[in-house]
Amino acid sequence: MRKLLATFAILFLGTIAIASEGDGGYAGAFLRMGMGARAKALGDAFTAIPEDAIAGFYNPALLPHLKKRQAMLSFAFLPLDRKLDYLGYAQALHPKTSEEDGAKPLSAGFAVAWVHAGVDNIYGTDSNGNHLGDFSNSEHAFQLSFAISPAKMFSFGITGKVLYNRFPKIAQEDAAVTSRGFGMDFGAYLTPLNNLMLGVVLHDNMSKYTWNTDKLWERGTSTTYRFPKVTRAAVAYRIPQQWLLAIAEVEDSKEQNPRYHFGVEVSYLEMGALRFGYDNGVPTFGVGFFSKLFGRQAGLNYAFITGDNGLSADHVFSWTFEF
Repeated sequence: MRKLLATFAILFLGTIAIASEGDGGYAGAFLRMGMGARAKALGDAFTAIPEDAIAGFYNPALLPHLKKRQAMLSFAFLPLDRKLDYLGYAQALHPKTSEEDGAKPLSAGFAVAWVHAGVDNIYGTDSNGNHLGDFSNSEHAFQLSFAISPAKMFSFGITGKVLYNRFPKIAQEDAAVTSRGFGMDFGAYLTPLNNLMLGVVLHDNMSKYTWNTDKLWERGTSTTYRFPKVTRAAVAYRIPQQWLLAIAEVEDSKEQNPRYHFGVEVSYLEMGALRFGYDNGVPTFGVGFFSKLFGRQAGLNYAFITGDNGLSADHVFSWTFEF
């Protein structure tokens, strides 16, 4: 029965559900849900905003344009007892030179991040309704991003990600069923005019899970489930007075219909910001508070994503620290 449960779980969480139009119908859905309270409050539109440590997740090409080094910790409280967490660090690299050095070196940027998604206390039963135990699942992505800027108005970057998916205590003798994979993102960023920002990124090129159960069961199999390749293109504009930011973004893949994301942020000096968004039909709201901590700028951000398809709302909290 546990073999049947494991097979069902893999098929349910990792394969294409023909009737599904949402992220859950395809492998790697947790990487398409968006990260960070600020980005989520802006309708999950962040591909053209070169700010925050989350920039490497949305578009690695943004990294050379970051103004300060930043770390971010984010937690999302989702319906159905799901968890979605993010821990990351990003900074631009601007080598110092003297007049005698000649040509100015290229600017660059890098980021490292860990993304975690999971669900616990899955009540498992057999076909007769007898309780077999409580199960869980966790997915992880370990990301390293790097980008260079050959010109002040243009940059491009790449993200490599190591993927890991685990179902503990679901096979014979309470063995875990695991899968590993690797994927890459490619991005570009352009600022043709002051305060006008353009971004494009290809997510999850080569990303996949390969499940191999040959050593777990007598008739084990090996199956590969590829992540959908997602292309996102965005345009953002910040008015010269710096207090208003607007962004529009389109997301497309062969497996799903195009999705549209819009966001507006109104900020007041360095004290706080109000945010509103539209995440493919779902209204989003958020707020940010900024203050000094140990002499450095820190921020607490919150996002409220209204419930979709009868589910309760999502609540996302992020803490950022600049240094």
